[in-house]
Amino acid sequence: MEYGYSIIMFAFAGSILLYAGLIAMGNYKLIRRLYSAKVRDKKEYAKRFARVLALVSLAPFLSGLVGLCGTIEQVILPAGAVLVVGFITFIAIGTRIMKK
Repeated sequence: MEYGYSIIMFAFAGSILLYAGLIAMGNYKLIRRLYSAKVRDKKEYAKRFARVLALVSLAPFLSGLVGLCGTIEQVILPAGAVLVVGFITFIAIGTRIMKK
């Protein structure tokens, strides 16, 4: 199971991207706890939220790509670092998108 980590990361990224796609179609009811946010235009909020989710799905995707570059012993630390740094970076960018 040499590529198990990459397969799991690709599946995780794909599931986040699928969820983002469902929300991007304007189905704001799929956003949990939407009632706790003060939202004027729910459809626009759903589209921005979907953009942030699609952006965040890049973190596990990039980590999965790093996981393909060698054996698991060689790439587990770099792949984990890419995952953590990617999540932090993309969530920080996503908060700027949601503030607009």
